[in-house]
Amino acid sequence: MRKRLLAPRGTGLTISPGSLPRWVKPQLCKLVDEPPDGSEWLHEIKYDGYRMHARLDHAKAQLLTRTGLDWTPKYPPVASALFVLPLQQAYFDGELCGIRPHGKTSIQLDPGSV
Repeated sequence: MRKRLLAPRGTGLTISPGSLPRWVKPQLCKLVDEPPDGSEWLHEIKYDGYRMHARLDHAKAQLLTRTGLDWTPKYPPVASALFVLPLQQAYFDGELCGIRPHGKTSIQLDPGSV
C-alpha cells in the first residue's frame, strides 16, 4: 500500500510521496479596515508585482499565475534560476516583481529582465 500525504489545510488535495500538484489554488487577500490583533496572526509586506507559483519537478520548471496560467515563456530567466536550487522538487508561492535601484518593487519593471 502506498503512503499518502495530506497537502496544506484547506486545499482539499492529497499528495503521494514523490508527486507534486499541477497547480494549487492560492489563498487570496481580503480587504479589511484594520489589521487583526493577536499573536496567532502573521503579517507580510505587500510587494508590487505578480502573484506567481514556481513549480520545480526534476528537469522541468514552471511559473504559474494565481489562476493557473503558464507564464514560463514570459520569464525564461526566472524559471531557469530555479535549477540552481539544491532541490529535485519544490512548489513556491510568492510575488514576481522588478526591483528598482533604491530597493522598491515596481509592477512597471519587467521582472524577467532584472
